[in-house]
Amino acid sequence: MSASHSGRAVFATERHNYMIAAAATGQTFQVSITAVIVLYKRLPDQSEALVTLQAAFGAAQALGLRLQILLYDNTPGDPYPGPLPSGVLYHASPRNEGLAAAYNWAIERADENNSDWLLTLDQDTTLPQDFLVRIGTVAHQLAETPAIGAIVPRITGAGKSLSPNRFFCGAIPFWYTAEFNAVSPHPVFAFNSAALIRISTLHQIGGYSPWFWLDNSDVFLFRQMHRFGKQVFVLGELQVDHEFSMLDIKNRVSPERYRNVLLAESAFWDLEMSIAAGLERTARLIIRLVKQTVRKDPPELRRITLSFLQRRLFSSKTQRIQDWERQTSVLFPGLPTLAEGRLSSVPSASRPKISVCMAAYNGAYYIERQLQSILVQLGPDDEIVVIDDASTDSTVQVIRSMQAPAIRLICHHTNQGVRATFEEALRSATGQIIFLADDDDLWAPDKVVLFMEAFAQNPAATLVTSRVAFIDQHDRFVDNDMYKNRKFFQAGFWANLLRNHFQGSAMAFRATLLESVLPLPKDVGFMHDHWIGTRNARLGYSAIYLEKDLLFYRRHGRNLSRYMSRTSQVKVRLQFLWAHFCAALRDLV
Repeated sequence: MSASHSGRAVFATERHNYMIAAAATGQTFQVSITAVIVLYKRLPDQSEALVTLQAAFGAAQALGLRLQILLYDNTPGDPYPGPLPSGVLYHASPRNEGLAAAYNWAIERADENNSDWLLTLDQDTTLPQDFLVRIGTVAHQLAETPAIGAIVPRITGAGKSLSPNRFFCGAIPFWYTAEFNAVSPHPVFAFNSAALIRISTLHQIGGYSPWFWLDNSDVFLFRQMHRFGKQVFVLGELQVDHEFSMLDIKNRVSPERYRNVLLAESAFWDLEMSIAAGLERTARLIIRLVKQTVRKDPPELRRITLSFLQRRLFSSKTQRIQDWERQTSVLFPGLPTLAEGRLSSVPSASRPKISVCMAAYNGAYYIERQLQSILVQLGPDDEIVVIDDASTDSTVQVIRSMQAPAIRLICHHTNQGVRATFEEALRSATGQIIFLADDDDLWAPDKVVLFMEAFAQNPAATLVTSRVAFIDQHDRFVDNDMYKNRKFFQAGFWANLLRNHFQGSAMAFRATLLESVLPLPKDVGFMHDHWIGTRNARLGYSAIYLEKDLLFYRRHGRNLSRYMSRTSQVKVRLQFLWAHFCAALRDLV
């Protein structure tokens, strides 16, 4: 391919101070971005996005930002782009496959360019001149925080806030303000345009879905990010202007396009949102129809709105989804079914990527042997995410001395506890299959092979666990009376209320389960493995138990069992039930 035809206030202060210091000392930040602009019936030099992006890059070059600019042209026929700026890569699509195909193509180019982030832009978005400086500064500060999958500015159009937003009670949209500059604790939905997405996150979630090939591709993407436990940094103080055609449907949206917008919107709300959110969409259609009637909008637009309102009122959800699948399949024959779960066209490896999540604390004596027992079983694309919880021994030095590229080490400055540490590891994972690991055990040599075979042979299974053998501090096998009394494994919720059958370091699960288990309950007496296993059961998902000792669980002075009093046991079980009750309420919305 060639370039020719073919803590809100605190954070804001820190960012401002960083930029001043960088300018004064000549310091640079290492941020690599691939930006893609999708064109449709518009020449490159007429694109506000391209013109303002180049100006923004000129302002950011002094800080060391590396930028690759891609143009993806969906204009029908054989468009000629005219003279292109130096270094801009142009691609004309043989047919209009919307945004999903363009963005997935850009992900491949970003991989070739070793970019860390993908910046997606509509052709009519106007960027402020300091856009790349400001969003690049945030990206630099979050370079070692893979739990944050995206950075999004505030998008406005016609004087209105358009993006990003969250849904109160899972149904009512609320937009973030200019004062919000932080990682949102809530699931965030944002426009494609001006969103900066981490490349590793895009690979984990499978890229952009060809089912949502044009409209609602962004909301589905952010929904997938939440499903995989990723968070979003909202940079509210950075405002970007965008021409949003849906604000002027009468003059800027053709009847065919309007029908496609409502079809995709209906499908997304039926597939991914709650009953309450569906009622909100129905009310929104009623209000829109009233406004269109009062304004005397074109009859065709009113008929389309009325037809979709009737669909929501008188057709079942199943019928609406099937209608959407049928119409989309006509446009793109050969799409995989939704049930197959392959919603993306991004090339993937022959097997899912593995992320081993380890919480480490003062494990210097055992951790190297444990890591070696894991590393020899991983593939070239797999990873071990180690979060060191402010160890006071030489744990960090031991890990760094191994110089293993597969190990990603993140260090806490203060001790945050095992639950918070494991939660950060889970959010930082970039694989599709997640293994849990302690810093002092050993893995059986065939653990990964047998676990991955179990997942492959049982596509509906979300969790796999195995039998455990016990070793002492000298790697010698020992008996354990507590586990001898467990005659067989039980995965059910109520069976695990009185006694936990899930051993965390013997577990692996699909990363899509993260949506249901995060955040981990805080200030409770039960552990993360008990929570993950029982949430899996509570939601009706399947678990596989392997009758083989695939984890050698070390017993030593630091992890000897502590027996609780009857009162403490009752308290912990009440905490356990309350946590599941609260999670069930969240599931409803």
